[in-house]
Amino acid sequence: MKKVLLTLVAALMLNACSESKPVSLNGKNFVLANDSAITLSFDTKANKFAGKVLNNYFGTYTIDKDTIKFGPIASTMMAGPEAEMKKEQAYFQDLNKVTTYSLKDKILELKGNGVSLKYLEK
Repeated sequence: MKKVLLTLVAALMLNACSESKPVSLNGKNFVLANDSAITLSFDTKANKFAGKVLNNYFGTYTIDKDTIKFGPIASTMMAGPEAEMKKEQAYFQDLNKVTTYSLKDKILELKGNGVSLKYLEK
């Protein structure tokens, strides 16, 4: 009986160790790897994100394990060069497609629905 109980306890401990905890994004600031003018920051206590492309943008998000879902994106509405405005709209569309995230070695990767955005931690 002791062997069975010890085996069961050992199996439960190994299972608990194998479950990964969500990576904390709280207070972290990032720049898009291929365009350092695009920023993204997280406040996980309030489940809010913010950043800047041409305009400042912000919104809420939810995380469950390695999944992430961005809520509606709000932004300031300053006009700029047409190319920059199109880049901003494309970026917002990409954020809305994101479904998973990972943070490893100060590189944040957001992926989903054909989108892969890589950021560097500032």
